[in-house]
Amino acid sequence: HKYLGWIITDSQIRPQKLSLHLDIKTMTDAQKLMGDLQWLRPVIGFSNADLEPLRTLLKGSDPAAQ
Repeated sequence: HKYLGWIITDSQIRPQKLSLHLDIKTMTDAQKLMGDLQWLRPVIGFSNADLEPLRTLLKGSDPAAQ
């Protein structure tokens, strides 16, 4: 069975999504990667502090400031 991002069988429970998209060319790609990592956080057990270095990928420029 599949339930809330998990595959549940008689012998195991595992996450459905196990791949990360690492080809980052746009802000959307960076947002997708961070979303994937946030989804895996409770499974793998890393903290928000571990993701902090990647947050710079999400900082864009303000178009109104130009």
